[in-house]
Amino acid sequence: MDTDYHYQPGDDFIELVHRSSYWVRAMATTMGIWPSRYVTIRLPWYRRLYYFMLLMHWLNTYLQTEFFFRNLGNLSLVVQGLCSFVSITTTGIKVMRMHAYEQEIVQLWEALEDATFLKQIRFLRKTDRGTIFARINQLLADQWKEVQLNLRFYTLVVGLVASNYSIIPACSNLYNQFQGNAYNRSFVYNTYYPFLEPIKRRSPLFELLFCSESLSGYTTWAGVVAFDGLYVVMVLYAASLLRLLRDLMHETANPDLTDAERACFQRQCILHHIRTMQLIERINEIFSPVLLVQLFTSTSIICVIAFAASMHADEGDSQTMLMVLYLIAAIYQLFQFCWYGQRLQNESTELPLSVYDVRWELCAERFKSSHHILLLYSQRQIDMRAWSFSAMSLETFSTIIRSAASYFTVLQTLAEE
Repeated sequence: MDTDYHYQPGDDFIELVHRSSYWVRAMATTMGIWPSRYVTIRLPWYRRLYYFMLLMHWLNTYLQTEFFFRNLGNLSLVVQGLCSFVSITTTGIKVMRMHAYEQEIVQLWEALEDATFLKQIRFLRKTDRGTIFARINQLLADQWKEVQLNLRFYTLVVGLVASNYSIIPACSNLYNQFQGNAYNRSFVYNTYYPFLEPIKRRSPLFELLFCSESLSGYTTWAGVVAFDGLYVVMVLYAASLLRLLRDLMHETANPDLTDAERACFQRQCILHHIRTMQLIERINEIFSPVLLVQLFTSTSIICVIAFAASMHADEGDSQTMLMVLYLIAAIYQLFQFCWYGQRLQNESTELPLSVYDVRWELCAERFKSSHHILLLYSQRQIDMRAWSFSAMSLETFSTIIRSAASYFTVLQTLAEE
């Protein structure tokens, strides 16, 4: 029985991976959190870049915290700044998580670039390798095309929201300065500078502080794209492996195979399933704690922004427009996490049906026995989890939206009273 046939990706596969994942790698590199073995910057300087960006990020978070505690009686100011504060804090956690799991990310990325999980499948001489390999190539092409389109759009949306926090006050300051109007210079975020508060609007200190807050906005943009984009890449890859397994199951009952060959290829399918399960467990290990934080963050952000936008709906100012844009981005971010979690869950749900649809009744008794065990094993639910709290799915998305709407109603009632 000859089984020395393995799938080999095309010569342009690595180039396809790099081109499709460009924005994840670029944003993570500028934050110093992409694995150091993949960057050309010397390691000491690369580590300094990470700590500098992280310091600027958390410094701005501290300044916003100071502002909140000093303005707790002003509901309007607190609500306006709370969404940016929560978002920046969550992004800081994401950045630190990616840095802490650098070695695990390296291992997963190497397996992804090298198509290791696909190469480990041993194919029989009698199997229709040409059709199967063509199906694998198409599956990978569709996967990376979706990754590329998703990352481009997501980078644009998040960048548009993050940059507006700097662009709007910068344009306002320049306009008032050229018009000669008397005005208070606007900062990027609602912040309070201990010891510098009386002089923070004087030049050149104002320009320096404005740039530091804008840098914090960039770290938020880069950190969100890096972490969320890596989640999309990994989860979509795992879903593609499960989709391939569904296709391979039909080959186990190929009439051209002998009973021994069917049993051999069935074993390859079982091993592929086990390796895919282990991959998903490793992905969950990296992302699941942060996903739990993301669920609570998204709930609070959607609720608070909707409430703030409703408070200023009659004013029609730029702040209201920014809040509406932020609200759309927050909902889209939550939807992306849940949508790709749902994709993985769907493949897991369809797998037992594909196993059962195999013409196992025409096979030997030993094959039927192994196939029955595989059928039972494949019914185990596979999903991305926000720790042990909830699975990332469209059901979770609708639950979060309903919860945010409920909290929004409560805030409106309290405001009216």
